[in-house]
Amino acid sequence: MTMKRMLGGFAAAGLAASLLSGAAYAGDYADQCKARLEADGRDSSGCTCLEEHITSDPALAEEFTQLATIEDPAARYAAASDSAKAAMDHCTRS
Repeated sequence: MTMKRMLGGFAAAGLAASLLSGAAYAGDYADQCKARLEADGRDSSGCTCLEEHITSDPALAEEFTQLATIEDPAARYAAASDSAKAAMDHCTRS
């Protein structure tokens, strides 16, 4: 895994976890994701994509809710399942 890909995954893990901590309605996940990343000075272009993945798969929604409890972005990404990592990587790479 390249460093750029790993860092993108960490950012995606952070955005996914942060947006899942309180969003309940369509659009809320992406809005919270964008606000968090823009406040951190990071690219938020993958937020809508990630929301689509999360809301279409209840297992991913549950996993990202649990990942939100992990503070460290690297540890959070490492703890993610292959399907969660695939969603993060897809949304930050497309």
